[in-house]
Amino acid sequence: MRLELAVMSGAGNLFVVAPADVLPPSIAAHHAELLCQAAHSLVGRAAEGVLLVEYRRESLGVYFFNPDGSSGMMCGNGARCAALFAARHGWSPPTFELALAGERYRVTLADDGIVAVDFPPPRTIVEHARLELDGTPLDYAYVDVGSDHVVIEQDVLSTFSRGTTDAADFAQLAPRVRAYSAFPRGTNVNLYRVERGVVYLATYERGVERITGACGTGALATAVIAWLRNQCTRPTITVVPPSGEQLSVTIHAEQRKITTLTLSGPADLLGTVVVELPPRA
Repeated sequence: MRLELAVMSGAGNLFVVAPADVLPPSIAAHHAELLCQAAHSLVGRAAEGVLLVEYRRESLGVYFFNPDGSSGMMCGNGARCAALFAARHGWSPPTFELALAGERYRVTLADDGIVAVDFPPPRTIVEHARLELDGTPLDYAYVDVGSDHVVIEQDVLSTFSRGTTDAADFAQLAPRVRAYSAFPRGTNVNLYRVERGVVYLATYERGVERITGACGTGALATAVIAWLRNQCTRPTITVVPPSGEQLSVTIHAEQRKITTLTLSGPADLLGTVVVELPPRA
């Protein structure tokens, strides 16, 4: 099976994208790792997910798969890339609805290339919690925005790691937190710091099993915690991921109760690649 895939970036979060009528979801799940590896020939690294986009009259349908084939979670930057993909195929107006992981989301495409997705309020917020690794306590927060996230402040990591906060510390810690017994299905893990109201964020993504260039739902979850802790006081928060491409999170609230979240940022088509899938046994 020979396929042409679009390679897209959502603020540095990399995806391979195809129409769902060309690449069925069951085949995409089975070959997700191979499909993600196909991006390497164009951009020098593997994609962090597979997106299948389906044109529907009432909304745009999107299927998302991690490189390990897992699915069922929301992908914020993936949704934004899928929206741009649909627009380039003439499937969508500037504002429309997108269905992903059992929910519908309102999407807006601006002329400057910024794509915004509106989210419902988080399903769960735990502002303060604690786990133990090798007898050492680690304070964290937990937020579920359609994909679940542990959020750890950099100062907390410094205390846990006895004064160091370099990337190697987080890269070693994150897989252990991701697989911690309190999270039976695993979790994404975020490390952040706030400087002058700007959130600097690294996310270790479950299903990718590494720190990615950016994570949309991670940006949402972390911005929510920074806002609740009054580390960020404005309703629109700038989030800078490892890619350096900024995301914006707008928190709509009434009397400190979140009603809607908006994730916005750049989405780009980087090019196309061709991949040959082996016949399925």
